[in-house]
Amino acid sequence: MYRFSYLLFVCSSLVLAAAAQHPFKYDNTVYKGVYLNEAFRLMDSMQNYLLLDVRSPGEYADTSRGTVLNIGRIRGSVNITIDSVPAHLEELKKYMNQPVFVYCSHSQRSRRVSKLLAENGFKEVYNINGGMTRLNEMDATLFPYKKKYMVTSLNYINIASTETYHLIKDTANIVIIDIRTVQEFASRDSLQGNNIGHLKNAINIPQAEFAAKLDSYKISKNSVVITCDLKGINSMDVIDILRTKGYTRIYNLFGGLKFFISDHELNKSQIEELWVDAPPYRMLDPAASIYLLQQPNLVILDTRPAEEFSNKSRLSYRNLGHIRGAVHVGSLDSLRMIVPAKDKSTEFLVYGSTTDMDALVSLELIKMGYRKVNYLSQGFYDFVWSTANVEECKAGREFLVDHEGLY
Repeated sequence: MYRFSYLLFVCSSLVLAAAAQHPFKYDNTVYKGVYLNEAFRLMDSMQNYLLLDVRSPGEYADTSRGTVLNIGRIRGSVNITIDSVPAHLEELKKYMNQPVFVYCSHSQRSRRVSKLLAENGFKEVYNINGGMTRLNEMDATLFPYKKKYMVTSLNYINIASTETYHLIKDTANIVIIDIRTVQEFASRDSLQGNNIGHLKNAINIPQAEFAAKLDSYKISKNSVVITCDLKGINSMDVIDILRTKGYTRIYNLFGGLKFFISDHELNKSQIEELWVDAPPYRMLDPAASIYLLQQPNLVILDTRPAEEFSNKSRLSYRNLGHIRGAVHVGSLDSLRMIVPAKDKSTEFLVYGSTTDMDALVSLELIKMGYRKVNYLSQGFYDFVWSTANVEECKAGREFLVDHEGLY
């Protein structure tokens, strides 16, 4: 999803183990991790506190050269970039006995700063789980704190999947612009994971040709326009072109089309209503996958490289353990030796990392005659991230095996 791609770019609890492993090592031990609802409820109830944004000044002001970094800020926050916090410790000490809330884009940097503050004597430190990414993913109609606390200087609006669904349904003559390549839009890309279909009635104007081809579509300047791409990484890059051409009612699908088609907050009929050419397997987000993991007789296939599955990758952030009960699949040739030979009613959950193997395995299972094939569309890193940062996904912690935590 957006989360993992971005990081490369810069459900109640289940008792399935004797002791839960923490996706982030120091949550609720050195500092307290709080979900968005709890964070805003606490801030609403407090007279004095410090709200600290530890991203770069460009991220804080929505002026970063990388448009994917510009995702707003929380009202009332003070910006001290993570690298500058040690130099500001003395002046921050006036808040030592007050609550301090820390956030960033994804809660990696904020966790490091939360730990630093707590170890330097700050009494009440809260890390806001999920940061601005999770806040952008929330539907403002279901999460009123979003309208109250979110501030942005962007000249367009990032909208969540459910917000996108309702905007499309409620807006006559809406224009959906998909900036993926022609091959991706038509589900004929060389990478199977890119072949997920598209939103109904979308116009395909590839990013590389956007400036040259936009005028040829003769889109009214008064139109409501939604931009989208696969993972929500590049769709913001064409908005300046739209603004230059005179378009002002612009929305961007936050997290991209992969997030939309797998979002558990949209039911199957809602997705099918707006979708064309979906893959033959079912695409799930972490929350839906966690629900599925509670089902008996589920076959779980881990398609990551063997060194990641066994926690021996030279890149430490890839050593995340695996999902309990998962079987490693190293190639399509080995798949037939692993899956049940006769029972075509067997249900599967397939997941991977940055390779195309997870989508290829999912498609191969369909070709083999299996019909209950579920694909964790954003990969295993996003699953781990979600268990620590998305409230509906906290039960997923109990399914992590050999996971020592991050940071």
